[in-house]
Amino acid sequence: MATLTFEVSDSLLTRAREAAEALDRPLEDVLIGALAVGLPDVHDVPDSVRSELLEMTFFDENSLWQIAKGEMTSAEQRELQALLDVQKRPLLPQEQVRLQELRESYGKATLRKARAYALLSLRSGESLLAALDMTD
Repeated sequence: MATLTFEVSDSLLTRAREAAEALDRPLEDVLIGALAVGLPDVHDVPDSVRSELLEMTFFDENSLWQIAKGEMTSAEQRELQALLDVQKRPLLPQEQVRLQELRESYGKATLRKARAYALLSLRSGESLLAALDMTD
């Protein structure tokens, strides 16, 4: 375990103290928890999305909501479903490649969305479901 000393803005310290009080937890626990969420463990994440997940920590809330609400295009959804439907027979090599590409795209989008929702929830100080209700 390491000890760090650094300066934070008064407003950030106030928010951290208020969270600690509301949660009935030590200030240090709240700050460590916020760092853990802000800097997630991405060792098991594909290289192609790792840096983006870390960069999202610094995105503004509008950008995070765009990611959180994003979806595959309708054409990609239909293509994925069609490929899944024809799996009853052996897929052609190009179909296998395309199915893998679509699955990877879907998986990366899911990681981005989960990260966006986690950051939005952390920033709002509210439960994730309450934050979702406010934007619909």
